[in-house]
Amino acid sequence: MYYIDPLEVRKLTRDLLPSSREHPVDERLRGWNWFQSPLSPYSSELALGVWEISSAVCPTRRDAWIRRKVLRKSIPTTPTLAKGIVIHRVVSSIFLLAKKLAYLGRYELRDELLREAGRIIDSEIASMKAYARSLEEERLGEFCHRIAKWEATRIESKLWEIKAKYPFLNEESLVQLSFPFSTELVLDGSLLGLSKYLRVDAAWMFGGIIFDIKTGWREEWHRVQVAGYALAFESFFERPIDIGCVVYVDEAAGSLRVDRDFFTISDGLRASFLERRDELQMMLMRDEEPKVAQRCPANCLLREYCQ
Repeated sequence: MYYIDPLEVRKLTRDLLPSSREHPVDERLRGWNWFQSPLSPYSSELALGVWEISSAVCPTRRDAWIRRKVLRKSIPTTPTLAKGIVIHRVVSSIFLLAKKLAYLGRYELRDELLREAGRIIDSEIASMKAYARSLEEERLGEFCHRIAKWEATRIESKLWEIKAKYPFLNEESLVQLSFPFSTELVLDGSLLGLSKYLRVDAAWMFGGIIFDIKTGWREEWHRVQVAGYALAFESFFERPIDIGCVVYVDEAAGSLRVDRDFFTISDGLRASFLERRDELQMMLMRDEEPKVAQRCPANCLLREYCQ
């Protein structure tokens, strides 16, 4: 999911990175300026999730109100969201095991990664059945196995590529070059009024790129969500994040399609995330119940609780 191909490297080096240097981010919108406007949150007492702020399912944000003020418990999810959760767990588990094996000096990884992926897939689908209605278990399982085969093959190939180029490397250096990103990176976003336990799908180890995996069609708020993680990263590490990437993973004619959307994390995306954060915090803190949306989204999980 996170290995960049030669064409993407060209796009980054010839387009996005030069553009980000010519048009640098407004310093007031860097996460390390969390103590002053417009970064400082409306409240430090109400910690929100980045997804919760960014997602634009309900136009009046009544979905957040119902979750926070009415239900306050886990609710059923959609097959699409369940699919995304299983894919995230499979991918993160494969990378974690691959690093462990590489540190132990084992480089024939593919078969072992696939066995672990199979166990994770069965376990996660069984768990999701309790939350997702109309879950197509067999189809989801087959799709996740295709993802696991693709990812395990790429990981083993990358490891051998690095090992062949630098046969003198010790395990530490080999892992750093073979896995140049941190997966499931935990961030404390509390300086920005966010959760202390944010989880970023992946961040480029040498700085500068945040990755987020999605399934389904592209939506405007996906980039806003990445901007939120970038702000949290900057507030935590005081290092700049200028590039975001949403990795779209979907089924395609018995195979899979992986499409990476690279973009600069612009002032506009940062401002959009902060505006949504402030609006949501104010609504919840002031106890202002939002109205039912005039055009209620068909994919909203909370329709039965909303009226």
